[in-house]
Amino acid sequence: MKQLPFGRPMIDAAEMDAVREVLQGPILVHGPRAGEFESAFAAFTQAPYAAALSSCTAALHLVYFDLGIGAGDEVIVPAQTHNATAHAVEFTGAKPVFVDAEIATGNIDIAQIEANITDRTRAISVVHYLGMPVAMDQINALARKYSLTVVEDCALALGAYYNGIHVGLHGDAGCFSFYPVKHMTTAEGGMLITRHRQLHARILRKRAFGVNKTHGERKVPGIYDVTELGYNYRMSEIHAAIGIAQLKKISGFLKARQENFTALLTAIQDIA
Repeated sequence: MKQLPFGRPMIDAAEMDAVREVLQGPILVHGPRAGEFESAFAAFTQAPYAAALSSCTAALHLVYFDLGIGAGDEVIVPAQTHNATAHAVEFTGAKPVFVDAEIATGNIDIAQIEANITDRTRAISVVHYLGMPVAMDQINALARKYSLTVVEDCALALGAYYNGIHVGLHGDAGCFSFYPVKHMTTAEGGMLITRHRQLHARILRKRAFGVNKTHGERKVPGIYDVTELGYNYRMSEIHAAIGIAQLKKISGFLKARQENFTALLTAIQDIA
């Protein structure tokens, strides 16, 4: 019997050369490649703003942290997802409120959300499960009705669109994963995209200890102020270099996934 791997990253000389180039230089973090990767990812998704981070979990957590969500608050999350979706809420001290998934897509059952909204609800988190976009117009209508933030977990949905707009840009923030078995990888890492300039600026500070000046903005090395609480959620130059190389191949990756899906669907369509 042939065993198929759960997932396997598609790495070749391009990624290896990119890593080697970083290691031969003096900058392993706070360098130009993270910014280059952010720009390339923003261009691919047509996002106004992008922030490279250490993981998708870090991206999710930073959004809730930035919102000031904490003990006594609640966030609606889908019951079918990776545990990181709920853990990111729990990191803040808030409570994830699970809403069941619909059978057809595996996405959150929108019809059940409103009954789970209370006066403690602060946000709705949706997961575009296996790349199947959630009906974001319905989610946003609920969010407007109850003044809630919408966080899109796009860990499984790079290259997915809803009404012609890439997922992650319908809500207030979209969070992506570059874990080895995802659509593309940086070995480990994540990305946050958003339409909101001020949210993006705050995320950039909070991902790096709340420091108010990037390396490029410091006239004297090591001279800066820590103006707010933050985390060490940055992406290194090594990870960003891999991401740049991988993103150049993303069209081929997505095409291969579509072909695999079609082949599997054809093979099992007669199974009851």
